[in-house]
Amino acid sequence: NAQLLGKVYLGSLDEAGALKVAREFAADILKQLGAKSLIGTKIYFVSDRTGHKEIWSMDYDGSNQGGLTHYNSITSYPAVSPDNTKLAFTSYARGNPQIFVHSIDSQRKLPFYNPHASLSAPSDFTPDSGRLLLYYAPDTGNSYTQIYSAKADGGDLRRISNCRCIDVEPKVNPKTGAEIVFVSDRGGLPQIYRMNTDGTDAVRLTNGQGEATNPSWHPDGQHIAFAWTKGFEPGNYNIFVMDVATREVVQLTSNEGRNENPAWAPDGVHLAYASKRGRASQIWTMLANGQEKKQLTTAGSNEKPVWSRQ
Repeated sequence: NAQLLGKVYLGSLDEAGALKVAREFAADILKQLGAKSLIGTKIYFVSDRTGHKEIWSMDYDGSNQGGLTHYNSITSYPAVSPDNTKLAFTSYARGNPQIFVHSIDSQRKLPFYNPHASLSAPSDFTPDSGRLLLYYAPDTGNSYTQIYSAKADGGDLRRISNCRCIDVEPKVNPKTGAEIVFVSDRGGLPQIYRMNTDGTDAVRLTNGQGEATNPSWHPDGQHIAFAWTKGFEPGNYNIFVMDVATREVVQLTSNEGRNENPAWAPDGVHLAYASKRGRASQIWTMLANGQEKKQLTTAGSNEKPVWSRQ
């Protein structure tokens, strides 16, 4: 008969109010058990359901889906700051690809300086939300796409990788902020590499078989999820998880279409990913062991999920 939660839960007398109270109560129970609740977190993704690729968001369970951008162009590559104040993405609304940054609260466009480029895409924010990791190819002829770091307004642009190859998709370790995983074709096919944030000590993590892309750090900073064509024809990806220290991998999807862009939930227990099981790609979630797969989107084609770290 011990009282565990001395708290009053308030909600309107309708379905929305009941759902609100149930979610808050469930979150408090999880907290008592030492677990994190996903209530309040958002999944950001790319959807073409309006006829153009735009950035959308939804709750962790697929509810409250809504469009965030309305550029009527190709808008893609969402990245969310760890403090949940900024959303960065690439848009072709002005012709050339440019990085845009929006305030999540006001949804207003924030200043961001863009160098002229043939490709420019945000990939991740540093743990303090102060800098943005991006990759771009200067519009100077046969330039390779390389990895850069800039302030959240695009200033103080610093080149990190320096290779006559294509380096993309940098993701910074959320625990240490001292290392980056990224994708490079410096050895032939795209593979996942690790390096220090200053670009030194680059080492390959995947074994060179097939194509490995879309790395995503686990909140513990010790594991990554990624997409890999290992054992399949090129282009047919599945989701894997790797222990970065031991390089041991576990396969989470198989015989379920093309699966890409894994994104860890803040609890480190769930993953969002894009799965194409027909003509259109949809956003799914699953547990970190590959169980309890759930489809969240159905309208249009949806891809590139990013889970806020709230």
